[in-house]
Amino acid sequence: MIKLGSHVSFKKPNYLVGAIEESLDNGANCAMIYLGAPQTTLRVATDQYKYNEYLINYQNDIKPEDIVVHAPYIVNPANPDKQGFAISFLSQEINRMNTINAKYLVLHPGSSMEYTRKEALDTLINSLKAILAQTKDVIICLETMAGKGSQVCSSFEDLLYVIKGVNSDRVAICLDTCHVFDAGYDITKYEDFKNYLISNDYLKHIKVIHLNDSLNPLGSHKDRHANIDKGYIGLETIKKFVFDKDFDNIPIILETPYINNKSPYKEEIALILNKDSANEDKLF
Repeated sequence: MIKLGSHVSFKKPNYLVGAIEESLDNGANCAMIYLGAPQTTLRVATDQYKYNEYLINYQNDIKPEDIVVHAPYIVNPANPDKQGFAISFLSQEINRMNTINAKYLVLHPGSSMEYTRKEALDTLINSLKAILAQTKDVIICLETMAGKGSQVCSSFEDLLYVIKGVNSDRVAICLDTCHVFDAGYDITKYEDFKNYLISNDYLKHIKVIHLNDSLNPLGSHKDRHANIDKGYIGLETIKKFVFDKDFDNIPIILETPYINNKSPYKEEIALILNKDSANEDKLF
């Protein structure tokens, strides 16, 4: 089963109910939310989430395990100086996720800053071990990064090093199509890329996909998302991820830019699934 959705708003007054209603209106069957603004760690009490109302009205449309949560950008579990805060906050975030039975937390692995890459990766491993020891159930999906600045985990080798170091089935990969392309993986040569994932034992660790075109060319390390078929990756390659049987039942999440302050997700989901996308011209 193809699971295709997008980032949707999680805000007062309707929180989870509003997020799922927005997703369903877009023609989605999965969703991604932030439990608060991605640039802050401020959070509302979990009793405001309207989880029971969601269960009554929508759990058969989008199941709790198909609601992906994205961690905020400002935590850095790979930096020794910021590790303590990251462990504390992310443990609390997972506890909040448990109240709505969300399964996957997507996490930017962080940056080394003044430390070496090896020191940063080892710090990330220790951070993840500490977070897992304080929490339950949720699978942390480390996002593939574009390699901007001192980001770690812009290579699958980094990711596998961390996964093996933690040695838990609660650590996995979120593959971001824009990021891997910007990091230098030519996903437009799709079969070669898939064979690379398979032959190096990376494929089995991918549990979430972020589906974005890239505003910049291969290997740019820029991390600038483009709307579907409006960048250097193109619709043909984007659709290969969606219709690949190896990615059935994996939440595939659009994070493309708004256009004229309007969400593009309904039109982009229709475009990808070859449904009526006559309204596409209203956006592009």
